[in-house]
Amino acid sequence: MYILGINAYHGDASAAIVHDGQLVAAAEEERFNRKKHCAGFPTLAIRYCLEAAGITAAELDHVGISRDPSAHLHKKILFSITRLSGLSGLIAARLANAAKVRNLREELARSLDVPADSCRAQFHNVEHHKAHMASCFLVSGFDKAAILSIDGFGDFISTMWGQGEGNRIEVLGEIEYPHSVGIVYTATSQYLGFLKYGDEGKVMGLAPYGTPRFLEQFRDIVQSERDGRFKLNLDYFLHHSEGVEMSWEDGSPTIGRIFSDKYVETFGPARHQGEPLTSHYEDIAASLQARLEEVGFHILQHLHQKTGSKRLALAGGVAFNSVMNGKILLHTPFEEVYVQPAAGDAGTALGVCYWIENVMLERPRRFIMGHAYTGPEYKNGQIERVVGSSGLKHRLLDDAELTRAAAQAIADGKIVGWFQGRMEFGPRALGNRSIVVDPRRPEMKDILNARIKKREPFRPFAPSILEERISEYFEQTHPAPTMLMVYQIKPEKRAAIPAVTHVDGSGRLQTVSRATNPLYHGLISEFERITGVPVVLNTSFNEDEPIVCTPDQAMDCFQRTRMDVLFLGNYMVER
Repeated sequence: MYILGINAYHGDASAAIVHDGQLVAAAEEERFNRKKHCAGFPTLAIRYCLEAAGITAAELDHVGISRDPSAHLHKKILFSITRLSGLSGLIAARLANAAKVRNLREELARSLDVPADSCRAQFHNVEHHKAHMASCFLVSGFDKAAILSIDGFGDFISTMWGQGEGNRIEVLGEIEYPHSVGIVYTATSQYLGFLKYGDEGKVMGLAPYGTPRFLEQFRDIVQSERDGRFKLNLDYFLHHSEGVEMSWEDGSPTIGRIFSDKYVETFGPARHQGEPLTSHYEDIAASLQARLEEVGFHILQHLHQKTGSKRLALAGGVAFNSVMNGKILLHTPFEEVYVQPAAGDAGTALGVCYWIENVMLERPRRFIMGHAYTGPEYKNGQIERVVGSSGLKHRLLDDAELTRAAAQAIADGKIVGWFQGRMEFGPRALGNRSIVVDPRRPEMKDILNARIKKREPFRPFAPSILEERISEYFEQTHPAPTMLMVYQIKPEKRAAIPAVTHVDGSGRLQTVSRATNPLYHGLISEFERITGVPVVLNTSFNEDEPIVCTPDQAMDCFQRTRMDVLFLGNYMVER
């Protein structure tokens, strides 16, 4: 049985395909069309999934999308009719968007250029947050767990929590539009001058530079209520009254201004993009982050009380807040946390597959998502053409020679492009589409930014560490294989890896397992043999673009930046 899951007409359009319960492939559309956070319909990602499964659309048994226009319909209608004068244009745009979601068979057929009647599959609409919940619990390996989905909005809900056991997911509570901590984070990011879709992570990186002296103001903005609930002080926002212009078509998503003039009255003038980041703005970021953590732990304490579970499965866009994630075990009774690697909206395509497979069809669970390597893979024979046509010096190495040469280059202070195996699903490069450098050199942050990444200087870079060595360098040891946890680095180790130590002594780590990624584990092991340090700095293989997908894209990025050496499959390429 083949099941195709789709996230469309929303940020990070994506597709995933499952065969008899096993995940075959999953990828975001942006990796193929090169438009960051691409919305619209994921035609190229679907084509990849079908190719990876070796089937045509006619052979699909079930197709689902992580939107259900009929979910909470009475609440949507009641909300809309009270605001028709201010929201009529936006409502019309949303209705047009919903119409595309309802006509999934026609949209799929049109995108693949096949007759609609050739798509014999059953088609399903899965509510957005139920897809999020399925995406983390049903692939977690937990037989029983508490579940939290928390993001901006989807199907009129911002937050949903419940419990899973076996094939069953029970919803225990939810927060409705217009109340959302994801909206608060996005609105504050806009106020701070970070205007692009997905810029919230920059604010998380800025927060450790400030002090949370505006925490009381944010407690007024987001107000805690009984039973794990919260509500917004809507005086600070526009989305509920005037509406917010949003674009969910084929390009990168755009979101209009969300914060109201009340923000300016409370915090002073908004920062314009490119203006200096003063301590005032750093303190606002710190206060926002502190309040998010308070609200998150408030929900989780209630969720634990309701379920009694020691295990937590977590998804939704707010689940990318790795600083909050890294504190869950310290501030709540939970003892194990699973965060799905594509925790944001891209991951709902995965959730759709397993909601259909395990919940709707009641088929037994038989897949655990222990890694994010679900994208395209290119063999040396395919890579040879790219290397040969580059005109650059290159040589073919076996795996042992490859890891030794790459580790030595890193130890020598070179910037190394590392393109191996299957591309990662989700926003993090996890050792297959990575740029890797020496974490012992404090100047490496500035060198990377000057020569390739062009990022804001306050943003940290991430450490990849051998899984078996985590206790030597970090104060927590719960595995973090998908770079979605921030832990404190032990004080005595911070001087040894300054390039990956943030201003507050933390690191957003990736624990690397030999079983999961033997080649990347081998690279770090070789680096440890040379230097005594089982850690490398890992950042995504890109330059202000989606992470590279193909060998051609990797070669293009290598040639237009000042990377020193590229390991493309088993080929070592030098300038």
